[in-house]
Amino acid sequence: MLRARLLLIDDHTLFRTGLKLLLADSPSVASIIEAGAVMQAVEEHGHQPVDIVLLDIQMPGLNGIEGVRVLRRHFPAARIVIVSGTSGIEAIPAEARREIAGFLPKSADASEIEQAIAGCLAGGTHFPADAPRAGATAAYQPSQLTPRQLEVLNQLNQGRSNKVIAYHLGLSENTVRVHVAAILDHLGVVSRVEAILEAQRRGLVQAQR
Repeated sequence: MLRARLLLIDDHTLFRTGLKLLLADSPSVASIIEAGAVMQAVEEHGHQPVDIVLLDIQMPGLNGIEGVRVLRRHFPAARIVIVSGTSGIEAIPAEARREIAGFLPKSADASEIEQAIAGCLAGGTHFPADAPRAGATAAYQPSQLTPRQLEVLNQLNQGRSNKVIAYHLGLSENTVRVHVAAILDHLGVVSRVEAILEAQRRGLVQAQR
């Protein structure tokens, strides 16, 4: 039987702990690693093999919907399953829905979670017909850049390289690269120059004189 290496991303420690206890003895699960945010997951676990990502939607910083593209880049072999306690499947934009393998409400019991993991691990999908509908729940809200990402963006706006940014902010170059990738995804652009121009257009930074 295939056993999944899980990455659980949720900003609620209690939920992560409860889910780990729930799945500790599951025959579908080989191991569980966790993070409280998308960028933390990339920075701390980006080098580890992951089969299934269980991803919350509403989180501070880069939220689950916008984090899908970042996770796809750093965990290309992983199947992503959105887990939400507030939003229904209809709240997930069509573009993001094409990138995920399933959806689970946080009210799901152990058997449904195991079924979703096993099905996605085998190459299938899991989108329950009775998942909460967005019309009666909280709608998806686009996230804002985190304070650290805004710092990196300001450094980009000054024309600084990743190495120089890392020096000024006391970060590793790899961490800076991760933040730059998240900024590009957030702004919907593919280059640093485009990111600066789009950020200036949105008023996030001011044009340099």
